[in-house]
Amino acid sequence: MARGQELTLLARGLGLFLIGLLAVTLAVPATRAIGPGPSTVNLSPSFLLLSNWVNTSFLVFTGIPIPNASVNGLSNYEPTVANFYVGPLGLLPITMKFETGFSARAFLGVNNSIIIYNNYGELQLLAPPYSNLLLALVSSKAPFTVYVNFSTESSVSLNGDIARIFMHRYNFYVELCSNDSLSALHDINYTLISVNVSKGTSYIGLSLNSSCSSNVKEIINYNELKVNSWLFRSKRPVGLNSNSLAREYYISLLILKDDQNPYLGTFAASPSPLYLYSWVRDSSFAAMALQESGHLDSALKYWLWLLNATQYKSGVWFTRYDFYNGEPDQSFGIPELDSVGIVEVGIYQYFLLTHNITFLETMLPLINRSVDAQLSWILNSKFHLVPEDLSVWEDRLGYHFWTQAFNLIGLLDSAHLLSYLGYNVSRIYYAASLLNESIYEYFWNGSAFYSDLSPVVLYTPSGSKTALNPQPPLISSSALLPLSFNVTLWPQDVVRENVHTILEGLWNGKVGGLARFYGDDYHYNEDLFDSSGPMPPWIITTLFLGLYYSDTGNYTAALSLMTWAYDHSQNGLLPEAIDPNTGLPLPTTSPLTWSSAMYIILALSIKPKAANNNIIYYAVSAIALAAVLLVAYLLQRASARRIRSLEVT
Repeated sequence: MARGQELTLLARGLGLFLIGLLAVTLAVPATRAIGPGPSTVNLSPSFLLLSNWVNTSFLVFTGIPIPNASVNGLSNYEPTVANFYVGPLGLLPITMKFETGFSARAFLGVNNSIIIYNNYGELQLLAPPYSNLLLALVSSKAPFTVYVNFSTESSVSLNGDIARIFMHRYNFYVELCSNDSLSALHDINYTLISVNVSKGTSYIGLSLNSSCSSNVKEIINYNELKVNSWLFRSKRPVGLNSNSLAREYYISLLILKDDQNPYLGTFAASPSPLYLYSWVRDSSFAAMALQESGHLDSALKYWLWLLNATQYKSGVWFTRYDFYNGEPDQSFGIPELDSVGIVEVGIYQYFLLTHNITFLETMLPLINRSVDAQLSWILNSKFHLVPEDLSVWEDRLGYHFWTQAFNLIGLLDSAHLLSYLGYNVSRIYYAASLLNESIYEYFWNGSAFYSDLSPVVLYTPSGSKTALNPQPPLISSSALLPLSFNVTLWPQDVVRENVHTILEGLWNGKVGGLARFYGDDYHYNEDLFDSSGPMPPWIITTLFLGLYYSDTGNYTAALSLMTWAYDHSQNGLLPEAIDPNTGLPLPTTSPLTWSSAMYIILALSIKPKAANNNIIYYAVSAIALAAVLLVAYLLQRASARRIRSLEVT
């Protein structure tokens, strides 16, 4: 390119930058007065999922109130278990409500139980793995009532401390047992079981399509055994330097396990009722985290579900699917094309871990559909780009760097897989080279990759032509992750400049963390309002940066960002974002499955190179895991002691 042309392009770029900056500045939302944002009570989660890891799932409202709940399309509940899911039946019309008022604190224990504290005392909920049981353990300071409602035609029988409810429509029964008194209110279309919880220690067990057991100690021991066994099978994060970070790693694994539909394989984006959908993008990162951590069976369940999921068009998925039935949401976020490349990356990584030819051959139809779509897009495009989409932030239509970059990485990964199977992939490499050139030509501005571009028609004396102009906001922290997922693909000087520009523009100097982009008002507009201001730092974007530091060997910086994420969690549960002024977790979309997945991916990427360091880190990791499981053991023992008087002798 001639020097004069370079100067002309530079001037044009500067002009666009100033126009874009002005547009973004004008777009920053005015201060709102609906509420002050989250409070310290939101250091606990309002929603969690529990699963038996085989075919049942429960949505737990912990009783932690959300500020402005109705404004955010939510309701505040006392501790309640809802969304009783049993595969393949689906959702059963059962709810279990604890009349204890709102809660003060809640968290997920490393024994995979939900612990809730309120004015009445302590409530602990367990869904032991591979069982059909939901168990509630209560240590109460005063009597209260638990209502279990079956909103369907059913028949009921009471026999001492056991109630049996048969739901005719589902040909399914539930047994409820407790050491407290039971009573039933029954009509043709509903059955209400009341449990009159007395002061002291109590238990309430619900057994799905099986007999209820009152041997609480045995159930607790069984839960401890199965959960600990699953955690022990996890790959150890050898680079973590504290028990807190190690505990966060194992809690994040449990979050992913519980947030997966145990029958279908889909992942809920969050236990929040707003996010009970399986985004292909988010779920693919969850599957990658699980397979990287050694839980290949969980990841495989997702990939096999995706293989047969209804597509928007050949090679392209719908943006999200119902968490419980896997049906596509045909009204939301279409089109999103980034998931095409991200899925290819996940399948490639699974194969690298397993070298399983049967898996690769099984996934071949999916790979072929994706590659065919990508080749059609790139080779038939004037710009040799993937078409416009809504991409990762789902806020505007355009040619997004995130979408282009992940499709480039995914296309190259698919080429490796197809070449391994003996296919001619020269056309794929040709298309990838065109896409790579276009990314640099259109997105790179010398200091950062533009977030997204929009087509404009330029009129000249010789006619008109279509060009691509950057859209404000010009930079996005989403540009960090594709650079870390294939570090050899990008020149390191380009990566460094891009990171520097994003840090300079999007780092929150008050509470830390990276915002998504300038002027971001999600969580601060009519869609969601639980933040005290715009541009909340997100956990995933900050961990994107951490992955860059880890890939470049700056483990100290990576660990610092992991510590930041832990310090801004809900008792170890990672939210979507935090308040930009107080640093408190934003409760409406927490915990976020993708946040936990990114934490796991980053934790496993920290691999000290020196042999001596490896020994030290392995020792620290082993001690950390032992400490985590010791806490689980002590928690289980404490529960066992509290309910020992309840055992049947």
